[in-house]
Amino acid sequence: MKLLIILGIFSISVQSQVNLLNCDSLIYEVPRVSLFVEFMPALIGGLDSLQSRLIYPKHAKEINIEGKVYVWVMIDSTGNQFCATVIKSLGYGCDEEALRLVTSSKFEPGILRQKSYTMPISIPVVFSLNDN
Repeated sequence: MKLLIILGIFSISVQSQVNLLNCDSLIYEVPRVSLFVEFMPALIGGLDSLQSRLIYPKHAKEINIEGKVYVWVMIDSTGNQFCATVIKSLGYGCDEEALRLVTSSKFEPGILRQKSYTMPISIPVVFSLNDN
């Protein structure tokens, strides 16, 4: 019950301040609690659909940059995303491409006891030159 109350309070406070948020500082303000939910927020179509839309940055391709960019994003109770920011960077245009992919994606909200809540998730975007 305490978790439900914490999530509810967090959800209400974040949703009421969406237009006032500084997304970079929000990462450090999110309560560090373990979330046990029935369904975490999820990309509609999954990571494969996100990866299939990836456009490899020209400069990164020229100098053989590979790896993962992690994007932290808040998903509200209706499945809309806001406050996307890179938390692990590759540079060379990869960060911008990862943000473009995440911010243009659709999400399903996180669900606890048949009610949706605002929750953060981290999404890995893989940059690999040897994709088959």
